[in-house]
Amino acid sequence: MEKYPLIKTINGRRYFYRFSLNQRVQHIILALSVIILVLTGMPLKFHNAGWAPYLYKIFGGIKAAPIVHKAAGSILLILFAYHIIYLVYVIYKYQIVPLRDKERRLTSGMILKLLATQPLVPNMKDARDIRDLMTYLLYFTNKRPDGDAFTWKEKFDYWAPFWGMVVIGLSGLIMWNKVLATKIVPGIVINFSLIAHSDEALLAALFLFIWHWYNVHFSISVFPMGMVFITGYLPEELMIEEHYEYYVKIMKQAGLDNEIRPPHGAHSELSTDEAEK
Repeated sequence: MEKYPLIKTINGRRYFYRFSLNQRVQHIILALSVIILVLTGMPLKFHNAGWAPYLYKIFGGIKAAPIVHKAAGSILLILFAYHIIYLVYVIYKYQIVPLRDKERRLTSGMILKLLATQPLVPNMKDARDIRDLMTYLLYFTNKRPDGDAFTWKEKFDYWAPFWGMVVIGLSGLIMWNKVLATKIVPGIVINFSLIAHSDEALLAALFLFIWHWYNVHFSISVFPMGMVFITGYLPEELMIEEHYEYYVKIMKQAGLDNEIRPPHGAHSELSTDEAEK
């Protein structure tokens, strides 16, 4: 696994490590594949719309657009398979092996606990953060929740497409190979696959282009574009706003206890002295 400094300073500004080069490349391939799939798939779902024929024509119309769609889908499925292998490799090499060397003997309970405490697995803190965010937005408190390494929004960003890849990928493969599929499953599964593929794709597009893009690119904090997916590093201001709990941990780990900045705005009910404890 690549080694990166947790904190680096550029032109007097601190940046905090978030994503490795491997992860960033995976994300870029995912983003480009999904955009192409949406642009070549939505004209079929909304074929009666005035814009559909023009958009479809850009990708070569009825002859070439399906090929482009299937090529992008194949890349996405290969990426998904690679991502699963990548996760297994990273968890095994950098977590299970050191734990085995330390404990001498691994039990299934220890491995399950390890998997359940992965950074992107939802936990009780996420539930409390959602509750605290609701109370903050409804003016019952003036303190926002302190985000850890990955907030509940980021976990939602990860698991929603993860689930969508399974549904869209499997249904897409069935429709792509209808003759073979009908030899294995009942014919009605083809109809179910068409509905699942179309509706889940629309849901995924709405989720990614509205929820995800707003949070990472269009919100006031990052507009006009968040650069972490390219650089792998998040500016200190955004770390304080979105990941304050994790920000404090990293600053202390780097021996910068005296330079920990307080939370933003009304969020600053937590004093600097309390942050330094």
